[in-house]
Amino acid sequence: MGIGEVLVHTHDIASGLGVDWRPPADLARLVVARLLPDAPKGDPVEILLWATGRTELSGQPPATTWVWKAALE
Repeated sequence: MGIGEVLVHTHDIASGLGVDWRPPADLARLVVARLLPDAPKGDPVEILLWATGRTELSGQPPATTWVWKAALE
């Protein structure tokens, strides 16, 4: 969860400063696979930003609520 939080909040900070920054794909892939298992398939960076309510994703409704799934089922 810590990596996910750092990635999305760094994106928030960069956006607020007018800097175009995207999370590294390899880290986003790990976060999506582990913490967002129900997310649709696709570019892990786009999925991470969409699933956490930061961007839109083609073909998907806006993500207005979300939760990290930290516990293994």
